Amino acid sequence: MKMSIQRAALLKPLQIISGVVERRHTVPILANVLVAVRGDQLSLTATDLEIELIGTTSVNQMAELGSTTVAARKLLDICRALPEDALLHFALEPDHLVLRSDKSRYMLRTLPSDDFPTIEKPSFTTQFTVSEAKFKMLLSRIHFAMGQQDVRHYLNGALIDINHGMMKCIATDGHRLALSSINDINAGNTNTQVILPRKSVLELMRLLDSNNESNITICLGENHFRIIAPDFIFTSKLINAQYPEYNKLIPRSIENTAIAGREILKQALARASILLNEKFRNIGFHVDQDKLRIIANNPEQEEAEEWLALDYQGNGVEFTFNVAYLLDVVSAISSEHLRLSFSDANGGVLIGDALEKEDSLYVVMPMRL
Repeated sequence: MKMSIQRAALLKPLQIISGVVERRHTVPILANVLVAVRGDQLSLTATDLEIELIGTTSVNQMAELGSTTVAARKLLDICRALPEDALLHFALEPDHLVLRSDKSRYMLRTLPSDDFPTIEKPSFTTQFTVSEAKFKMLLSRIHFAMGQQDVRHYLNGALIDINHGMMKCIATDGHRLALSSINDINAGNTNTQVILPRKSVLELMRLLDSNNESNITICLGENHFRIIAPDFIFTSKLINAQYPEYNKLIPRSIENTAIAGREILKQALARASILLNEKFRNIGFHVDQDKLRIIANNPEQEEAEEWLALDYQGNGVEFTFNVAYLLDVVSAISSEHLRLSFSDANGGVLIGDALEKEDSLYVVMPMRL
């Protein structure tokens, strides 16, 4: 295998695949990237056995076919350290990949490409296209509500629900729920649900560009999820389990509704949380006619109190919330005003855009003290 390539052309796919490379590994080859030259195309593949990520770029037409694996982190660090306009020349020798650039020379130890693990050939039953920016938006609005190392492993990820031209993304950790949706996806009459693992969701948050309106292809199968984008191919195993009936977690009998300014509420919560105990993040949330009182205290008998104006005409209700859950929701919504809907202090609070311009809603359960 031989090839020549500009530093910038190699650096981009290396950065794309770097997030998947195992830093703490028991299998040495998982720290490597599979480098393969086919014609004038170079592909770089990384895997942690659950996710496979392939980045591609072009090389000169004089390249010789071949493949090998080298330490991904070392190759990335070398490329970053070389001059921006550097031309890189690679040649495969027994047990080493030699990189030359101007007066620089590096020998990187290799492992056989035949030993590099790949995800078994997936089978997909559903395929459709969607704007990269829209899919990134969906994930950004719900990812924070995923479980973390929950014994109910199906909560440690996000549900993707495709139903007759609508795609919903849902996440819940049992204490809160986030749901966001988009219409008019090109999926025909498909009706399917898959659970994408937490690590895969967070990796896609890194990869996807919220400013890119071009389409990506999403492929869904019984055991795998794939995104095909111009610069990469992302494949992930799925969580094989039944997700909770999320519609049953959304309050339907709403007796009270309050309207609050989003940014004013966010700032008040952030200020009050300064005095909270680091371990216990509970905050008092007292709703009364035309006003909201936020109370925070700690074992040192310190206290913070914030008052906000509300558009609310119901009876007084007192909640106790995990302030981090409220801040996550308020930060995820972009509208100027929020709608908070609830029945009593024992049920969840439904939070969304006051004008219902955003196809997202959130449920936060009060704390039981």
